[in-house]
Amino acid sequence: MNTKISVRLICQVGMLIALAFVLERLFPILNTPTIRITLTFIPMMCCGMFFGPIWGAFAYGISDILGWPMMGLIPIPLVLVSRIVAGFMFGVILHREDLSFWPHAVSSALLTQIICGAGIATLGLSLFFGTPFFPLLWTRVPQHLILIALQLAIFPALLKLREALRKNGFVSV
Repeated sequence: MNTKISVRLICQVGMLIALAFVLERLFPILNTPTIRITLTFIPMMCCGMFFGPIWGAFAYGISDILGWPMMGLIPIPLVLVSRIVAGFMFGVILHREDLSFWPHAVSSALLTQIICGAGIATLGLSLFFGTPFFPLLWTRVPQHLILIALQLAIFPALLKLREALRKNGFVSV
């Protein structure tokens, strides 16, 4: 959490934000008004893992904000809040030396998808579109189950990436 701000850090976070933007806005796996399955969580998990909760929250929020005007979208404030909270949670859970699949990967996947995705983001979409919360939630459950599975499947590769970056001096955690 005591990451010193440097040009290198800002460039690394900026590259992760750019990658998140590309993965979400240009190459979504499934994209409808209420259901979106993307691999955006990968750079955001990396940002939280490498730089901590504040940078994770900042990066996820900025990547969402940048997408609004570039893709001609209308901002949904609670969806933005859900992204910021998810980035913060990634940092709190994954920014540590003793990182392991259980409990870190499992808790980060479950908590971000249940609290942020199914909870805050669904509430934001419900209010924005004027649809009842629980019917909308049930239509989004498969999305969150798929994203939990994807996060858990990709986590071992992120651990290897972290070790390679640490070995070469690119990250300190």
